[in-house]
Amino acid sequence: MKLESLAYALFGNNLIVGAHIRRQLAFLEEIVPPSWKHRQMDDLGCGDGKVTVLLEAIFQPARLRGFDCDAGLVRRARRRGIDAAVADLDGSMPGGELAVMWGVLHHLQDAAACLRRLKESYPLVFLREPLRGGFDPLELGHPMKKEELTVLVEQCLPGAGVHFHGNSALVFYARPGYLD
Repeated sequence: MKLESLAYALFGNNLIVGAHIRRQLAFLEEIVPPSWKHRQMDDLGCGDGKVTVLLEAIFQPARLRGFDCDAGLVRRARRRGIDAAVADLDGSMPGGELAVMWGVLHHLQDAAACLRRLKESYPLVFLREPLRGGFDPLELGHPMKKEELTVLVEQCLPGAGVHFHGNSALVFYARPGYLD
């Protein structure tokens, strides 16, 4: 078992909900388009549900589901009242209306393939990704450089809006014509 998998299995999202994450959530609350609220939302990589509950307050979804690859974390998310299920985003992708991935992409084996599956499975995609280069000893996985993430988003989610806040990128992609 990888070190990061073991850390998440033991501690869940308790490692990452610090002051910088709360600032990013406050920024998200300011910039989330009103048309993105009250949608059918899936939190892909929900972990133990701690961040999912905070995202729920921002997106105010009509329905909320969570998915994570770790069965123990899914059980913890369910204890928080989240309709959660096990899913391996490296192999399959659920489908729905709004996909939210908070700090998940840099943990996956093939980020580009994941983004292509997301685009096919969801008309609305929101991503928050940490960027390499900042000092955050608790951010596990393999964050990308700002330039790498920008190119990846342009290639896989053309037309997406990208906002930078601190050492993270927040990405909004809407399938052309979906919000018209």
